[in-house]
Amino acid sequence: MNRGHVTRALLLLLLGGLGLWSAQAAAELYTYLDADGTRVYTDQRPTGGVSYRRVGIAGSGRSTSRSGGELFVYELPSGERLVTNQREEALTLIATYGRPTASVRCRLSADEVMPIGSGPFDGIIAREAHNRNLDPLLVKSVIWVESCFDQYAVSRVGAHGLMQLMPATAAELGVTDRFDPAQNIRGGVKYLAWMLERFDQDLDLALAAYNAGPGAVERHRGIPPFAETRNYIERVNAHYRLHTAASGQDGTRAAAN
Repeated sequence: MNRGHVTRALLLLLLGGLGLWSAQAAAELYTYLDADGTRVYTDQRPTGGVSYRRVGIAGSGRSTSRSGGELFVYELPSGERLVTNQREEALTLIATYGRPTASVRCRLSADEVMPIGSGPFDGIIAREAHNRNLDPLLVKSVIWVESCFDQYAVSRVGAHGLMQLMPATAAELGVTDRFDPAQNIRGGVKYLAWMLERFDQDLDLALAAYNAGPGAVERHRGIPPFAETRNYIERVNAHYRLHTAASGQDGTRAAAN
C-alpha cells in the first residue's frame, strides 16, 4: 500500500481508532479541504464557514456524490478503520460509498462492447477462452451481465471484478488481485470451464452454478428456484444468442468452434 501521498492524492483518514465513525453507524458523511489542502472525510458537519459537501450516508452504502468518486472502508489488523479512495485487495473491505451497483451504473451499449474485437479486454478474453476451449462471446456475455465490463465492480455480497469472483473462489483459482483484468478473467474463465465440465456441458446448469454455486445446482438437481439465478441465466443466454447470431454463429455452443 502506497502511503506516500497522504494529503491530496490518496485521501487517507484513520477514523476507527479515534472513534469518529463506525461503518455500522448510520450517519451523514461530509468532505472538505483543510487549510493545507488535505482532503478530509468525516461524519461531523463542518462549521465555521468551511466549504464542504455531503458525499453519503455512512453505514448505509448510499451516496449522493455526483463526482463518480468512491470511498472504501477497510479494517486494519490493529482493528482501526481505514477510509481511502484506493482499493486495497489485501485488507478486509467493510463498506463502499459513492458507487452504485453495476446494473445501475452501466451506461455502456452492448453493441459497443460485445462484438469480438470491440471491447477493452478482448485480447485477454480471446486468450483465456482459447486456453479453455470456450467461445469468447460466451465469456463476454457473462462479463456483461456480471459487471458491465467494469473491472472495479463490487457486489453487495463481496464479489469483485469483471467476472465477480468471491474471495474463496478467487483463492481456489489462484487469483490474488480480483480487480486485475488478466487475473480476474483467467480465473473466471477457468471456473466457468470447470462448471461446464462438472455439468456435462449443459450451459444453463453451468451458468446456474456460476451464479448460485455448484452445490445449489446439485441439491436442487437442476436450476435452483432462485429468481436471481433464473434471471441471470436468461440474461446471459439472451446476450449470447443475440451476438453470436450477429457474428454468424448459432448461439448454442459453449465451446469454441
